[in-house]
Amino acid sequence: MSSYLKGLANKINGVENKGFAQELDINLLVPSSNNFYGIREIEELAESIKENGLMHNLVTRKKDDGTYEIISGERRFHAAKSLGYKTLPCQVKEITDLDAEIMLIQANVEQRELLPTEKMEGIRRLKAIYEQKKASGEQLPKGKIRDLIGEDMKLSGVQVGRYQKVDKDLIKPLKEKLDKEEITLTQAHTLSSLTKDEQEIIHEEIKDLNAKESKEEIETLVEGIKQPVNKKDKKFLEEMYPKSRSKEFIFEEFENMIKYDPIPKLIILSAAKAVLNTQKVRIVNGTLSVELTGEDPINSFRIEFKTFDKVQEILIEENRRVALEHGYKINECTYLWFKNGGILNE
Repeated sequence: MSSYLKGLANKINGVENKGFAQELDINLLVPSSNNFYGIREIEELAESIKENGLMHNLVTRKKDDGTYEIISGERRFHAAKSLGYKTLPCQVKEITDLDAEIMLIQANVEQRELLPTEKMEGIRRLKAIYEQKKASGEQLPKGKIRDLIGEDMKLSGVQVGRYQKVDKDLIKPLKEKLDKEEITLTQAHTLSSLTKDEQEIIHEEIKDLNAKESKEEIETLVEGIKQPVNKKDKKFLEEMYPKSRSKEFIFEEFENMIKYDPIPKLIILSAAKAVLNTQKVRIVNGTLSVELTGEDPINSFRIEFKTFDKVQEILIEENRRVALEHGYKINECTYLWFKNGGILNE
């Protein structure tokens, strides 16, 4: 490393004329158990250290067992270790557990490009820390805890609130899309106001879309959620997208129809197409148990119950359709036909 870079590194790290930096045995350094941040791009960092040297000291604190917990610099620690470093320059702080964790979060905010979910975790941890400090009687700076968190995270209080809302209410698949930059924080905040089932529907709509190629399509879909829905539109949307596709909802809907008609016809559209009469239909351990009319034991079997989607008609054969006033699809090739259906010949 050039003398200029070495001098610059020393100034940044406060080495010049200050005696707080120590060269510590790398084997005495241990990552913090509170470091929830992803350890990414170690090879690239190692290349940079190999070319320019270590530009920043690690920040540590001494533990009772003689080791030093890394508060700031775990990526540098792993990169330097991969390069065969025996010692590393470290600042050694005397601070409490809670203050050490605050410093760890601040350091990662300052030094790294964080994923949205990492920011959420940082906000969540800081909230717990400040509440713990307050409960123990420690005097905190005046203002809301949310504003203290904002200072640590380099965010406004409003931004902290938005991250908290998304963290609390957005489903995991959409959080993953947020981390991958396939949706924006603004979009995620809007989606977090929907019910879990509504979010699942939106995720199904956008999960296979390319974020860059379909940016306008995704934006239109999300923006549409913000608009008030009148009764007519709401009824139309409910017909297009049932409120829930959860097993609980499916089974509840099925039980309602069974009360209406306990012996629906079974329609099978596989290699052998058939419309069959039943004498008993019920749910057993999450599958559909069906007993057909007749005494043959083979007439009793179970069918995988994947969904309970309403259908209006089914093409049985090329020129034969079944109009179903109360028809429901339960898997790829199986339907239940409740009362008031009829054969339509074309």
